[in-house]
Amino acid sequence: MAQAFTWRLEASVHTPPRRYHAAMAHDSARGRTVLFGGYDSNSSTTFGDCWEWDGTDWVARFSQHYPPARWMTAMVYDASRQRLVLFGGFGPQPAMADTWEFDGIDWQQRIVAPTPAGRFGHAMAYDSARQRTVLFGGLLSQSGSLSNQTWEWDGTVWVLRTPGLAPSARSGHGMAYDPIRQRTVLFGGSNANPLADTWEWDGTNW
Repeated sequence: MAQAFTWRLEASVHTPPRRYHAAMAHDSARGRTVLFGGYDSNSSTTFGDCWEWDGTDWVARFSQHYPPARWMTAMVYDASRQRLVLFGGFGPQPAMADTWEFDGIDWQQRIVAPTPAGRFGHAMAYDSARQRTVLFGGLLSQSGSLSNQTWEWDGTVWVLRTPGLAPSARSGHGMAYDPIRQRTVLFGGSNANPLADTWEWDGTNW
């Protein structure tokens, strides 16, 4: 018999200020869900703060270093290295092409070359079998065009993958890793029109 699940509104003592297009990922080693950035159109505020949810309350995390404020960024948890990985996004300077990692104590910028071009509205997922962060698509900040590139981050370098077939260029899509079938699953997004296609990446081909 299928188990029934329901949504429940959680009341907490503390909460981040209202926002949208923030990034979130779950740090399984520390048992915390981490939130970074976002935007509030009512106050025209681009956030650069970091919050953690422990299942009971939100806690603002303060560290020596922070990524610049941004929204429409992407963030995943690298379980093998126990680091959150954040790339790109839209900020006061829209050409965001920076890579940051958070170990639960401090943020560190990883300055490497080559690197994906600055973008926002992209998606990332962590392939635990191959220990790679997979990045796809997004709106390129400098040219204003959509991307259909596939990049992978192994904790040291970004590598542009060139499969023979790839999803069409898009932004705003969803992407997650299926550990049972060892596939990264992508759905939808927009290329000026909403999309409803499903793709899978096995580390070699889409």
